[in-house]
Amino acid sequence: MGATGAILPYVEKAYGLNYAQVSALFICQFIGYIGAAFSVGPVSRRIGHGPTLILAVTLGIVGSVLNAAQQVSFVPMCLGFLLFGFGFAAELSLFNAYFALLSKPLIYTGFLHGVFGLGAFASPLVATAMVTRGAPYHFFYMTCLGMSVPTLALAWFSFRKLRSLPQRPADIISTGQRHGLREALNSRAVWTLALFMMFYVGAEESIGGWIVSFVLNVRHGSPHSASWVASSFYLGIAIGRMVLPSLNVVMGERRAVFIYLSLAIALEAVGWAVPIYSSTAVATALVGVAISTFYTAGIVMGSYLIPSRLHADAFSLMSSIGQSGSAFFPLIIGIIATKKGIWVVEPFVVALFCASGVMWFLAPRKTLN
Repeated sequence: MGATGAILPYVEKAYGLNYAQVSALFICQFIGYIGAAFSVGPVSRRIGHGPTLILAVTLGIVGSVLNAAQQVSFVPMCLGFLLFGFGFAAELSLFNAYFALLSKPLIYTGFLHGVFGLGAFASPLVATAMVTRGAPYHFFYMTCLGMSVPTLALAWFSFRKLRSLPQRPADIISTGQRHGLREALNSRAVWTLALFMMFYVGAEESIGGWIVSFVLNVRHGSPHSASWVASSFYLGIAIGRMVLPSLNVVMGERRAVFIYLSLAIALEAVGWAVPIYSSTAVATALVGVAISTFYTAGIVMGSYLIPSRLHADAFSLMSSIGQSGSAFFPLIIGIIATKKGIWVVEPFVVALFCASGVMWFLAPRKTLN
């Protein structure tokens, strides 16, 4: 996912597309995310948590094969993004539900998403190194395929026998098993946290997805310098997710998010208002650090607010709807940028940060389980 922004200019060139047209990739991702939101919970109850995870990884592999196999038609690439988006959102929701039940969910979930951030840090550099040396952009997806196969093997050996997540005795009731999705859909905590994550992930992926184009066209940087800006952003996320959780415990998760949001908005405004490449690069990297723990904060808060019997459906909805922001909002930016210019990235991201702050404020405070 982290390489999308680095690859977009080359996809546009290969198929003769503008910002709005290439944003069809984000539409397909969005469809995949929404599909996962409403299907992962019911499927996991029917075939088991572990087998559903294995199925999700397999769908991601199929998407990577479609993206890597050709450079002739844009349509198979869209289908590849849809399948990869569905598989990724399903994996994310299942892992989040599992890690939320561990003894130290904030620490372990932070490590999980920190490792994801390291991958997002490396992928723009790898993609840019390949395409600037003459390799077709779709060859990059061979690396995704190469990493997905061992992921499938690990999922098989680790989770194939996991039928369901452990539950508290008080939460094991028949209605919870039969109507988990309905209860989750009626939960204020689920929706406020899902929308918080949607706006946050939308801001994160709008930066990651369009910052390369912004640096190339607004700050007039080189392809290598632009890819480094994207990578430094994800490196900031990875470092923050591994370092900041302990500080968050001291400050309190709710207060920490408001402090980091204020810093992120200020830094994003600096990157937007100061027309210098170096200021944009530094501000973008520091924004990555500031927002790094938002996703884990939402997951951990959900583990406190939502009864454990609803975790499969609730985390499926929260993760998938949250992840849909990574497709929907970059799509909107692409459409607006086609008419107004790619400079709209920065003010749009500031607005998304403000919206995520509103949702965090509206989230319930009292634990339900």
